[in-house]
Amino acid sequence: MSTSVKIQNILSQIKKLDYESRLSLAEQLIKQLKITKKEAKSISHDLTELNTLGSEIWRNVDIDKYVEQEREWD
Repeated sequence: MSTSVKIQNILSQIKKLDYESRLSLAEQLIKQLKITKKEAKSISHDLTELNTLGSEIWRNVDIDKYVEQEREWD
């Protein structure tokens, strides 16, 4: 069953509800959407957030000296 058919079925069921029940349903849907939005925000990140991540590890390291030592492995 396609999504549009499912939505139409749900809408036809909603039309059968009384006014108060439809308001309650709308409030519950809005509440659920807000929760979903918060979850989505907490999951998605921008790559720029990774900028300087771990920089404290390299703070006191002479990079040229480090690279030279690594090349001596050969």
